[in-house]
Amino acid sequence: MTSQRGERDYDVCLSFAGEQRDYVERVAASLKQAGIRVFYDDYEKVALWGKDLYEHLDYIYDKSAEYCILFASEEYAKKVWTNHERRSAQARALMSHAEYVLPVRFDATEIPGLRATIGYLDAQSTEPESLAQMIVDKLGPRMRKNFFPPNPDLLFEALSITDEQDLEEALSVAHAFMGALQRMTLDERKLIACLFCSYCPSELPDNVHQSLDLIHRLMGWPLQQIIDTLRGIRSLGFVHEVRHEDESHNDSVLVCQWNDMSVDSGLTDFAMLNSTWLAAEMMGLAVGHYCEGCAIKFIESLDFSRLSSATIETHK
Repeated sequence: MTSQRGERDYDVCLSFAGEQRDYVERVAASLKQAGIRVFYDDYEKVALWGKDLYEHLDYIYDKSAEYCILFASEEYAKKVWTNHERRSAQARALMSHAEYVLPVRFDATEIPGLRATIGYLDAQSTEPESLAQMIVDKLGPRMRKNFFPPNPDLLFEALSITDEQDLEEALSVAHAFMGALQRMTLDERKLIACLFCSYCPSELPDNVHQSLDLIHRLMGWPLQQIIDTLRGIRSLGFVHEVRHEDESHNDSVLVCQWNDMSVDSGLTDFAMLNSTWLAAEMMGLAVGHYCEGCAIKFIESLDFSRLSSATIETHK
């Protein structure tokens, strides 16, 4: 069981009767677009397949989310599974002594254990998209872990991409770079963040490069440690060389490329030509405006909320 904010599997879980699915589905879609981790049964069909649903749903509604959105209705009060979900959610609320169950009413039906004095929202007078925004506001700004937004429109804008096929390929490459970062050690991520956020752009999209001495000063690492660390992530697509600008070797430049080696992307034109450029833009947008302390938090969490206009406002 996780107990700290931001460490749970979901931001919200949705408990509702099937008769209200059309409304709840619009809420779930809006939440997903905003980067909210939402437990909605239609999004979890594969995960739920073969599980003991009685035990698993008890865990979901008791322990796995920051809030439970309970859609109260006459149908909700009569169904076996919704009452199982409700009891699990109410047990969590009782034990935590904190707001957890957030009711949304379709009618005035009495729901066992749901006191009339608990504040609720009226579904009849609230559009699903408006309700989703209220949920986003209730959650407030937060740091996500290993998060990539569904629609990284700010990344596409930075890359000046509008063609549909290029958008699809860029998204595939972006996910591959995210995967490469997830496979790194923390020190490897720190070095890539330093290099890909302080680079000279003159040779993009071919490579990013920077004075090796400057990287040494920014990182506080011995020069050989920098080289050895880059050598260790060749299997993740990073290729580097040290270019000497003069015969004395006093002005050495670290040159780095990243190549998308994922099976899904294959050798598309975009992947072959622009992988390094895309990686640099991703890191620059994600880290570029942070202080050093917040940049380290990003490197630890890999929260790419800042790549999307839909999720940047919900980012801590």
